[in-house]
This record gives sequence, structure tokens and C-alpha cells, in this order.
Amino acid sequence: MNENSFNNQVPASSQGEATQETFEALRQRLRNRFDQLSPHLQRIARSALEKPNDFALNTVVVIAGELEVQPSTLIRFAKEFGYRGFSEMQRVFRLRLIEGAPRAREEVFARQTSPQEARDFGGLLNGCVDALIASLEDLRRTISPESLEKATAMLRQAEHVYIAGLRRSRPIATYLAYGLTRCERQCSLLDFGSGMAAEQIATMRSGDLLVAIAFTPYTQSVVDITLDTHLSGKRILVLTDVPESPLARHADLAFLVDNSATSQFRPISGAIALVQTLITGLGGG
Repeated sequence: MNENSFNNQVPASSQGEATQETFEALRQRLRNRFDQLSPHLQRIARSALEKPNDFALNTVVVIAGELEVQPSTLIRFAKEFGYRGFSEMQRVFRLRLIEGAPRAREEVFARQTSPQEARDFGGLLNGCVDALIASLEDLRRTISPESLEKATAMLRQAEHVYIAGLRRSRPIATYLAYGLTRCERQCSLLDFGSGMAAEQIATMRSGDLLVAIAFTPYTQSVVDITLDTHLSGKRILVLTDVPESPLARHADLAFLVDNSATSQFRPISGAIALVQTLITGLGGG
């Protein structure tokens, strides 16, 4: 490796505190190199992207234990991105909290304490509608007719469709189940509430299909169900937000939708429109 290529990998933190690498810059580097990392390092990168607060506040031993890797693997991960050790990389995550959290708290406090009559509800409505429209336009721009055809075929060929979705994803999962029922397709919403989801997945046959839906922060029970289904060799259709999603890596086909972070409540309009398109394609419009 020549000197110039090495310098391109060295973060600003190793060149002095005045040019400390920002979390946004590190996050972009993690995303750019994700596919080139080993499985263990991918696990660490995914956790760093999903749970930056844990990386800021926990010790190496605690983080390694939660990720089921050796502490030395965390050190190797940091060096992979040009840091001299994990503690040096961890400083980026801690600075994110120190610099970002006060501003966030002040913004939330200001919104909560402002008089209701002073709020511009017309502007609030327009902002929400704009976010929904932007999500729909992004869906129109990024989803190919070929992927829609393939997904519709997967749903049509499935003997039984199992649907996993919680929190923000629950209404999407419920809408898909409603649509499949209208199409007279055998389907089941996984029952996470009673703890029976794993048992339901265990009864899947070779011709069945799992549709897994989750967005950042990914609900661990949905992630686990997706992994279990993948390990059993069953087909998986995924609705998620980014290529680094823990669901996307196990999918036979993954749609990336509704990944805008423009507000506290991210839209689900793209996912709903996608589900409606698939159901219409099945003949249930």
C-alpha cells in the first residue's frame, strides 16, 4: 500500500483534535466499505450504525459481549478504519453525544413548551404532506417494474405467506395481510405479542414465504425471525430502509423504502403504496 492510499484511510482523529473526524463522516465510511468487511466486522459496523449511543457509553468488554465477538475484534475493527485503537474511534461516538444531544434536547423542549395557539398547524400539515409525497416520489424513482413483477410472483407462488412487522411496521404488515386476504391468499400475521412467532415460523413449509418489514431502529424480534427463516432455507421478501439493514442481507428480494429522516415520525407512505401495488398486481385491487 502506498503512502497516499494509507493517508486516505487515516481518520482526522489521528492528525490532531482540531480535525477530529465527525460521526457523519465515519458513518459514511462504514456504509461505503460495509460489503468489503468480514462477517464479524459487518456485525460491528451494523451495530455502530444502528446503536451509536451504545458505542459511546459502553466499555469494550460490554460491547464485545453484546455482539458476541472478542474485544480484540473491536480493536481490529477500529484499525480497519485507520484508528490506532478502539478508544480512539469511540471518541467519535462520544463527541456525537456531547455536541448533538444538547441541541436536540433544546429543540424538543422548545416544541413542547411553545403555546399551542402559536403553532402553525397549516404549516405542520403541509410539512407532513410534503414528507409523504417525497417518499412516494422516491418510490416511483427507485423501484423497478422487474422487482415488482418478481415480488408479485413470490406472493402468488407461496402456499402460505407469513408476515412480520412491529412498531412502525405493524400497520404496513396489517395492510398487507388485509390485501392478501382480499385476494383469497393464505396468510398469517406473526403473533409476537404472545411469544408464538418463533413457533409459527417453525411450521413453515418449503413452499411458504416470509414477508419481513422493519426500519431503523430494527426490532430485534423481527430480525431474529428473519434470520431463523433464512437458516431454514425458506424464501424471504423484505421491506426495509437501507442496504445495510439486517433484514436485507437475508432476503431473496428486498425493497428499500421510506428511508427519509426529515421528521421525528418517518413516513410509511412509500411502503403502503408498494404493498397496494403488489396486492393490485395479484388481482385484489
